[in-house]
Amino acid sequence: MIAYPPGIPERLRRSIPLLLLASVVVTGCATRTLPDTTPAAPRAADAVETEAEAKVPEQPEREEPIETPPAVELLPEVAPDEMTDADPVSPSPLDDLAEAEPEPTADELARARELQPPAEPTFDIPIELNDRVRAWIDRYSRAHKTSFEAGMRRSGRYVDRFREIFAEEGVPRDVVYMAHVESGFKTSAYSRAHARGIFQFISGTARRYGLRVDYWADERADPEKSARAAARYMKDLYEEFDDWYLAFAAYNAGEGKIRRAIARTGKRDFWRIARTNTIRRETKNHIPAILAATLLYKEPHKYDLNGEPEPALEYETIAVDSATDLRVLADCAGTDLDTMRELNPALRRNQTPPNAGFDVHVPPGTGATALAKLGKIPVGERVLYARHRVRRGDTLSGIARSYGVTVGSLQQTNGMGRRTMIGINQMLLVPTSAASRYADLGTDLPVDVPRGKPITYSVRRGDTLFGIARRYDTTARNIAEASGIAMNKTLSIGERLTVVPGVRTVPGAGSGGGAGVSGAGMLTHTVRRGDTLWRIANLYRTTVNVICSLNGITPNTTLHPGVKLTVRNR
Repeated sequence: MIAYPPGIPERLRRSIPLLLLASVVVTGCATRTLPDTTPAAPRAADAVETEAEAKVPEQPEREEPIETPPAVELLPEVAPDEMTDADPVSPSPLDDLAEAEPEPTADELARARELQPPAEPTFDIPIELNDRVRAWIDRYSRAHKTSFEAGMRRSGRYVDRFREIFAEEGVPRDVVYMAHVESGFKTSAYSRAHARGIFQFISGTARRYGLRVDYWADERADPEKSARAAARYMKDLYEEFDDWYLAFAAYNAGEGKIRRAIARTGKRDFWRIARTNTIRRETKNHIPAILAATLLYKEPHKYDLNGEPEPALEYETIAVDSATDLRVLADCAGTDLDTMRELNPALRRNQTPPNAGFDVHVPPGTGATALAKLGKIPVGERVLYARHRVRRGDTLSGIARSYGVTVGSLQQTNGMGRRTMIGINQMLLVPTSAASRYADLGTDLPVDVPRGKPITYSVRRGDTLFGIARRYDTTARNIAEASGIAMNKTLSIGERLTVVPGVRTVPGAGSGGGAGVSGAGMLTHTVRRGDTLWRIANLYRTTVNVICSLNGITPNTTLHPGVKLTVRNR
């Protein structure tokens, strides 16, 4: 019942509830759009149609209905575990606004004020919250919550520095969250389109923005350098398109593709272009995914996300004036090879490039000491491995003689076992006299690849089982066993192999074909495809609980082919 002041005519009293109801319905149907807080002065080119645009006749759009949620054919730049099948959209809370206005009690209002966040997040890029963005929020915060939280944790290593770099380059700080969609903040991310690094540059664009990409170094994997290149690229794209959504689209599809889409549709609005067939589904998904990631990073508590960021990656930078192995630098800085690789993911060969100086990151507080110790090491003793490309007529014994090393050292260094067969153009590592001094600092493993955790490797042109084994510090036999293939199988480009980095124990011929004896006299089993804890326990006449206790795992632990388990005392 509405109480009216005296003097209001009866006819007007009857119309007031209808007006209030109409106001509620209209308000409830409105689309929420967060304001564009990016200051941008209008450009003269926006007010006057260019000659090129004037020549493009208005063409009818080929409308395609927007799917809710969008059918997701995810970005090839993003890691496979980040992007899979589409998920249903949950009902939007905005639908509640069309219902009758609630009348909460005083106690309910007090509780609501206590639960309300102290302040709304702020953004320096335009944030539009539409159904496509909501679909991505739902996808990231529900079905893909675990992988999204993993990306949030990794982001802590880099995101504060990235925001500083973007601000220095005159780009909104919030643009950095595109990195979650591009790579999940993985320096090792590599796409089918051959884009690499946190910001997923292809080599041509990377070189255009000053990144080095060659045999020795790939600065697309350097977080700080790639972030600065990405900021400059985004700034150039915004200056051309005068719209952040079109700039994001051009970052994904290329400037030329977006120029053609604008010319064909006569539109300069991303959402209208996305309704046509002028851009790929990947690009249509790119912008709503970035907006969703930005919203989730700003308000994780609101979506029940618990991706507590890891501590920022800290380091000092020193200038190294000659080719130097990372093991030598690790020894000078009082650390290990794994730490140096983590701090320097751009170095592809575990050493700085020859014939040029190179900036190297070392743990904080160690720069001066590292440089002082390095200065005392002769230049000729800073490189631990020479690289020899096999030519026609070469033999392993001949190569060993020419470098003054033994055949056995070549076989061990290159993971060849007892084999002596080599192939033309094969690259062999040849240990120098200084290599043995740094053997305890670690072996070569790709960055972001933990030891003992199986990975899937896609075979590339020129790969051999022995070459892959050498790169991942394992054996060809282990790869063959874990992948279910024969040792002499011819590998095909694109074939997927299971590799367990750092695991070199060769399964013996004992019970089950996976038994072995560790140095401590414990009986071990190398997991094969299809193995379960129950099956392994029965095989060795022990119990699942004993195996779990010996290996620090639980009965629910997923077993990966190639992993070595201790099963019982010999």
